[in-house]
Amino acid sequence: MADTFLVLGDQLSFDVAPWAELSSDTVILMIESAELIDQARHVTRVSLYLAAMRAFADQVVERGFTIDYRKSTNFSAGVREHREAFTPDRLFMNAPRGRHARSLFQRLGVEVLTDKFYLTDVEEIRARKKRPTTLETFQREQRQRLNILMDGSTPLGGQWNFDHDNREPLPRDGGTWPEPWFAPLTTSEQELVNDLRHHHPGDEALKFWPRTRSQALDQLQDAVERIIPAFGPHEDAASADNWHLAHSRLSPAINMGLLHPAEVVAAVSDAFYAGHIPLPSAEGFIRQVTGWREWIWVLHQLRDETYPSRNFLDARNPLPQSWATMGEHPMRCIEGVLGHLHAYGWNHHIERLMILANAATLAGIDPQALSRWMIGAYVDGAEWVMEANVIGMGTFADGGQTSTKPYIGGGNYISKMTNYCKGCAFSPTVRTGPTACPLTTLYWDFLLRNEAALATVHRIAPQRRAALARPDRDEIQAQAPHAVQVVLAGKRNASFHLDS
Repeated sequence: MADTFLVLGDQLSFDVAPWAELSSDTVILMIESAELIDQARHVTRVSLYLAAMRAFADQVVERGFTIDYRKSTNFSAGVREHREAFTPDRLFMNAPRGRHARSLFQRLGVEVLTDKFYLTDVEEIRARKKRPTTLETFQREQRQRLNILMDGSTPLGGQWNFDHDNREPLPRDGGTWPEPWFAPLTTSEQELVNDLRHHHPGDEALKFWPRTRSQALDQLQDAVERIIPAFGPHEDAASADNWHLAHSRLSPAINMGLLHPAEVVAAVSDAFYAGHIPLPSAEGFIRQVTGWREWIWVLHQLRDETYPSRNFLDARNPLPQSWATMGEHPMRCIEGVLGHLHAYGWNHHIERLMILANAATLAGIDPQALSRWMIGAYVDGAEWVMEANVIGMGTFADGGQTSTKPYIGGGNYISKMTNYCKGCAFSPTVRTGPTACPLTTLYWDFLLRNEAALATVHRIAPQRRAALARPDRDEIQAQAPHAVQVVLAGKRNASFHLDS
């Protein structure tokens, strides 16, 4: 009998405890859950995790450990079967990052250790009498505590962020963007994709995402040299013609454990001090890792199991089938973003937040349905990731516990920051009538119909007052049901039928 250490598909790192202390006779258990694999998830998401797990298992063997790589009905069955076969004295694991997984493995009697993968001590924050109440407060604490881009107690450049400098719209000519990193598939990886592609939505895009530690390090170096230097100015832009712009696309590798957030931050910080990355780009990128990513993970750990069911605005409309299958849509912005998602299993944050989540919020789409779909549709989707991103920031379903205002915008915002409106059947400046942009109509209708619920949300008070003063408010509200139906419309991808 020997100890068994259980490793999940988002814990693929040898560089965290307790790997350095594991004895050579420790058995490493990894489980492919058919129940999880068979869920309606993007083919690239499923193939990415399976390819990365199998590659990691090979490395476990190379390090001299015995591995039990088990294909089971589900995780419960996998743990039971392992115990029957190996009778371990001790079965333990690093804490699962999602609340539901942690609860499951605790019920199965697996010893759960503290997860050392993050930059923030959740228990220290839990014990505080006064916790950081906003992301901005949290991020400033992180900068000071981790001594990142600081000059003593003062932030480099004399300001904490460069949002004002980083909100340039898409260049008129569409811009010139670096080609995305990729690594060709091995024969076994291509066979894996071929086995999965007929049972899962989306196109094959596995080559654009690292499956091994060495590939992840290569992608990080590439991002530091070619992509992140241009990240800052246009980080809030989006393009119908380019799916990645100057976004690093490092989140899947970090989420799976192939990259540690500390080494990502160090690489970008070092490149800044070497003069290779401008301060606004370095600060804007690092804030995503040390600020937002750590913030939403801390929030997930501090919140209980009732949080994901929050629906502050009582949004009840179903997720459109055209969204669920990433199919055709009458609105060019939504169809374009769904097209990027179908092709690559990924959208950058503006396409997620200011197009999909914005449209869902304005049209009253059920935030729980939206969250479930995004968890499965994105290569970097996870329970802990999507919880605050969708329930909190994306749809304001928690009533302001995560963000201090709803992140909403009409067609004018989309027209300013993207080129999606070009050639669309709807006009971003028109509020009513047959050519009215549904987002423009619903932006004003949202402020009117939620007037009471948003009365204490002071950051949008000017917009609420402007909505109440609109001379065409009656016409807007009369147009709103039609606008909702347009958002909910579209044709499903004929290859797939998903129950949303």
